[in-house]
Amino acid sequence: MEKGADIFEVIASKDKLHIRFSSFMEYIDEVCKRVTLFLEAKQENIAPHLFAINLVLREGLTNAVRHGNQNDSKKLVDFQLEIDGGKFILLRIEDQGKGFDWKKQRSSDLQEDADHGRGIPIMETYFTRYSYNKKGNLLYLEKTISP
Repeated sequence: MEKGADIFEVIASKDKLHIRFSSFMEYIDEVCKRVTLFLEAKQENIAPHLFAINLVLREGLTNAVRHGNQNDSKKLVDFQLEIDGGKFILLRIEDQGKGFDWKKQRSSDLQEDADHGRGIPIMETYFTRYSYNKKGNLLYLEKTISP
């Protein structure tokens, strides 16, 4: 779906979903909806994990749009999901921002306020592993989904 200069592109295959979109908060709901539908269609016993996946996904995408791309609609967010052998969900969220020092941010999350600082504690609670690239504009997430 494309309107004017806005981009929302979806590519789906057997075990992968790739979505690229302009930095609009409104697109986050659509990404979450498509991820849920994709996972429900591809992965048995995914229902117990959908809350955690959507919570972390929404947090990561919001940070990419708001903090990474600074709500600049000319910048894109690149999201990829992969189901690895039916045992792991792998997520990748990349923005076109300057990045941030996530290790420093992690230690300051203890002083979180109402609008900032929740992302890393949420990822640590609901996902098996997370990491960023050196620049801090690419987030990798892994969740074990096998029983």
